[in-house]
Amino acid sequence: MKRLLSALLLVLVFAMPALSAGRAPIFTFRPEDGGSLSGGFAVSGNALLFGTETGGVYSINKRNGSLNWSYKGTNSITGAPVVVGDKVFFAQGDGTVTCLNVSNGSTVWETVPYEHENSMIDSGLTEGNGMLFFARSDYKLYAVSQNNGRTVWTYSGSSQGLRTAPAYSDGLVFLGEYDGIFSIIDAKTGKRLNGGGAGGAINTPSVSNGNVYFSSWDGSVQSVKIKGTEPLWNSKIGDPVTTSPVVGNGMIVVGTGRGLVAALNAKNGNMLWRFDTEGGEIAADPVISNGIVYVPSGDGAVYAIDASTGRTRYTYSTRSGGISGGILVSDGVIYFGNSVIYAYHD
Repeated sequence: MKRLLSALLLVLVFAMPALSAGRAPIFTFRPEDGGSLSGGFAVSGNALLFGTETGGVYSINKRNGSLNWSYKGTNSITGAPVVVGDKVFFAQGDGTVTCLNVSNGSTVWETVPYEHENSMIDSGLTEGNGMLFFARSDYKLYAVSQNNGRTVWTYSGSSQGLRTAPAYSDGLVFLGEYDGIFSIIDAKTGKRLNGGGAGGAINTPSVSNGNVYFSSWDGSVQSVKIKGTEPLWNSKIGDPVTTSPVVGNGMIVVGTGRGLVAALNAKNGNMLWRFDTEGGEIAADPVISNGIVYVPSGDGAVYAIDASTGRTRYTYSTRSGGISGGILVSDGVIYFGNSVIYAYHD
């Protein structure tokens, strides 16, 4: 009998991750336009905001999933909505940029580009210094006023095109280009101050503690001290890196085109651990929160990985296809989705 009880206890211990994965969501929400999540999430008070591939923008109650309001655009929403005060900004794939009242979804202003193929916005918006920054496929980085959407300046990139969103910090815009050029740009004037590069397309950079980190499809992750543009380290992952470098817990975490998650020491770039999702390309950025790295995978699961050990604590599974957009952890709840939005206790 004692042996039987011991065996049962062992089964229960090893089954705990699976039991965690099987818990019920707080709520699910299916967008009324039938579209899948196309970017990330934003939060404004108790509202959760997101866009879909069919042009819908939604504000729902982040506690129970009830609909506050919805907006119907004309093209896929790219990136996560950006909330500043009482306004929410977002971009569409055809190059349109829209500003809505965040409380009721009414239109404040909208900029519609000339209708040609080089108007596309492949990634979303970044805000700072009273402006919105975004890249269009006409090889230009745009800075427009948050007040009215009027263009303040443009910066011309290379002929290979700009396909990722820039980053902003402390009066500077950080831009990675498809042909591997990395630039630091004055946010007021649009003038390139300095930069560097990589051997492949550069993802959206990340900024923390006076350093900028950028990753590339050539498999590299680099750290550069912003003041003086001093290179600090350059690490090779071995796979094409498909996400931005995510900073937290003294580490840098990236995802690759073959489903690998890699954690690097933020100070020196040394590899801390690797985790294989075995789910194909990791297209959305991981999130670091409370000592856990959350990774959306192409196999329809979100992996909760211990940031110290690189071991799985538990998984959340949609059982309905890959995670099609970013994930968000807010007030002890994790949000992710595809054609359905899921909310689980963290």
